[in-house]
Amino acid sequence: MNLTQEQLELLPSEHDIRFYEEHGWWISPRIVEDEVIDDARFGVDRYYSGERDAVLLFEAGTDWNSSRGNVLRQNDYVSLQIEQLRMVVEHPLVALSAAILARTAEVRLFHDQLVYKPPQVSDSVATVGWHTDIAYWKTCSSRNLITAWVPFQPVTSDMGPMTVLDRSHRWGGNDRLEFFHEPDLAGVAAKIQRGAEPLTEVPLVLDAGQVSFHHCRTIHGSRPNNSDRPRVALAVHMQDESNRYTSVLDGNGKRLVHLNDFLCRKDDNGDPDYADPAVCPVLWKADER
Repeated sequence: MNLTQEQLELLPSEHDIRFYEEHGWWISPRIVEDEVIDDARFGVDRYYSGERDAVLLFEAGTDWNSSRGNVLRQNDYVSLQIEQLRMVVEHPLVALSAAILARTAEVRLFHDQLVYKPPQVSDSVATVGWHTDIAYWKTCSSRNLITAWVPFQPVTSDMGPMTVLDRSHRWGGNDRLEFFHEPDLAGVAAKIQRGAEPLTEVPLVLDAGQVSFHHCRTIHGSRPNNSDRPRVALAVHMQDESNRYTSVLDGNGKRLVHLNDFLCRKDDNGDPDYADPAVCPVLWKADER
């Protein structure tokens, strides 16, 4: 990875790392080039039109399709299927920024999600409820995973930007906060209210080319898109060097699974290998800097 001096100056500083560690989120300068974003938009159009550069062995049950109508769209593992979106996931400044913030010598892809928030639709189909990413990743051994949220257009305050609860990654109980599909943000906020301390919401308003990063235990959600244009972004979920699969049982003794468990190769113990280069490729290693 040969970075120019100009690119190096865009990477998180020690001050930025400490901000991320204190607040659970960080917004980068403009690190993704206009041409990469333009190509990504083309890739999004290709994906929604049914084109594929590679085909997954199965379709995630949560994946949006046209039969679901004009609602919030989520589609998983798009970077494994569309070349232009893979280029976003493999963008060197995105991966290296994540590694620096997480203080890890390596970041691997965990999975990605294409998220499309349509404009001018009802709250019930366009609100993302308060949740943490780690709540859906119970089979991960690490609690240092990080997400890069890469918008494909400027994200203004009226577009329902991703909103984080400041410093929430330090709170207890976050590992089970699974309210993604609960549109009653106020109701969920009341459940997680920390005594008399107010919850501090921070809408992550971004220019095109900027990327927001958040810790896997940071509580986040978003309100409906009240603008006149769709809000489209790619969430790149990255695992740190230490993360491995771990077997976890639910309250009924049933083994929990993640979608990765169906795609990844098996290790010597017969468990999913979260270092499978075909599904969870290395995006940056320390010796590449």
